[in-house]
Parts: sequence; structure tokens; C-alpha cells
Amino acid sequence: MISENRWQHILGVARKAKEFALKMQPDNEKYAEDMFLLGLLHDLGYEFLETGKGHGALGGEILQRSGYKYWKEVANHGYSENAPMTDELFILDCADMSVKADGKNCTMKERLEDIGNRYGTASAAYQKAILEIQKLQSDPRYVRLK
Repeated sequence: MISENRWQHILGVARKAKEFALKMQPDNEKYAEDMFLLGLLHDLGYEFLETGKGHGALGGEILQRSGYKYWKEVANHGYSENAPMTDELFILDCADMSVKADGKNCTMKERLEDIGNRYGTASAAYQKAILEIQKLQSDPRYVRLK
């Protein structure tokens, strides 16, 4: 089930995804709306799992059945090494790494610290977040989000 904190995170990611979409495509309000919706849907899988493990894949599967355009981005968020880095996945992953668990905006460094505090710096979640942030920050599109 999605917790109250998770709802705050989801809303924060949706708003950040909209902001990033407008930086990447400044004159495309419809795209920004689409990215807001993507942010709202990215953690859908948590509603149906007792743990968060596999929430992206499950959310993507549910959205695929519904015919949602960006179901692959939901399925692959946070695991972009396994998927083509579309603009939409890039925006989603950057937004997800720029919003803390409580929904507050943060730097990617602060988000990493947040993950480390919650799961431990030896955890798989923390180690995966390090790699994800390195990949996002080395992407040429990253400079457009600042």
C-alpha cells in the first residue's frame, strides 16, 4: 500500500518532472503535462506490493495493460542501465533523484544521503542509486536541467 510519505514523494516527482520537461522543451505544455502524469504514475506498483522490490516492473505491467504510452519508463525507472534512456525516462529518473522520500526537493547528493540514511550505505538500494546518479549526471542532457 502507498504510504502518506510515498504520496508526498510521488507528487513531488510529478511536479519536478513537469519542471524538467519544460526545461527540455520550453514551449511544449502538453509534454510537460504528460511528464507530470508520468511522475504521478511512476510508483504505482507500491500499492500492490508488501515491499518496494519490483514496484517499477509491476507498475509498468499494470500500465501496459491499460495502454499507457510511457509504461516502459515506469517499468524501468531507477534501472536505466537495462533500458534505452529515452528523454522521458531521463526526466523521470532525474526527477525521482531530485525529490526526497517526504516529497521535498533536494539535490541528487542529498537524495543519495536520504537513501543511505533509510536503507544503509551498504544496501543494494544505495549502491544502485550511486550508479544511477552517476549515469544521469554524465548524460549530456543533464546540463539542460540546471
